[in-house]
This record gives sequence, C-alpha cells and structure tokens, in this order.
Amino acid sequence: MQKLLNGCETVSTYGAVIATFVMMLLTTADAGGRYIFNRPITGAYEITQNYLMVAAIFLAMSYGYRKGANIRVTFLADRLPQKVKLIVNYFVQLVSMLYGAVLVIATFQQFLRATATGTALSSLDFPLGPAYLIVPVGLFFMSLLMLIDIRKVRTGKSPLFKEESPTA
Repeated sequence: MQKLLNGCETVSTYGAVIATFVMMLLTTADAGGRYIFNRPITGAYEITQNYLMVAAIFLAMSYGYRKGANIRVTFLADRLPQKVKLIVNYFVQLVSMLYGAVLVIATFQQFLRATATGTALSSLDFPLGPAYLIVPVGLFFMSLLMLIDIRKVRTGKSPLFKEESPTA
C-alpha cells in the first residue's frame, strides 16, 4: 500500500512540476505575443488560472505535507507537558485529516456540479470539469497520507509536526 501511495505521490508531484513549467511557458509566450506582435494567445489566462495553477497547487499538496511544509503556530503547544502535547498532536492530526476528508467530499461534489452543468472557460469552449477534479484528487492523497501517518504522531515523526531546522 505504501509503495502504491508513494508512486501516486510521485506522479502527482511530477504533474505539479509539469503544470508549473507549462504555465511559465504559456505566460511567457502570451506576454511575448502581446507586447512584441500585439497578438496575445486566446485563452492563455483562463487556462493558466483554471487548469495549470490548480494543478500546480493541489497536485503538490501531498508532497508539501510529506516535507512538513504546513504552517503551524506552536507557541502554546511547545510549553505543554509531554503527555498533554502528545494528546494535542493526535487531536491536531485527526482534525487536519477530517478537514481534508470534508474538503475532498465538497470539492468532488463541486466537480460533479460543474460536469453536470457543462461549465466551460469564457473565451474557449473547453470544459472546466477536469480542472475541478484535480482539487479532490490532490486533497485525497494528502488526507490519505495523514491517515497513514497517524501512527507516527507518538514518536513525533509525522510530517505535520516536523520541526524546522535552524538556518545558519
């Protein structure tokens, strides 16, 4: 199971990297076409905003979780006794996981609504349904990683509680 999840995370991370690269190329080509030839690329902004940016963010969420990139405010938790801190950490992991699961359900419902109504980009006749599907997929992988990592909370090895390394 872990091997399959790692493979899915790798594929989604590379998808985010490719989306970022294509977004850079498309934006550069659109700006060049607009300022040099006075002919922008039709729909470049919509494709960048509705597809590529969404893919770059949500496909990389599991990678961000794995690397401990979540923002935390720890001024209170750092001052708690170890047993209480462990309970708080379990609670935080559980709430984060449940919130991720709720977001997966809500964003999947949004995908179904967008697909049913046939929502399309404004300047192109291109459906928005696939873009709406990227969000729950990315959130699903992150929530699944949180579920698997809940056993690591006791040892403090969960990526949700990674300590930042001091910079020199």
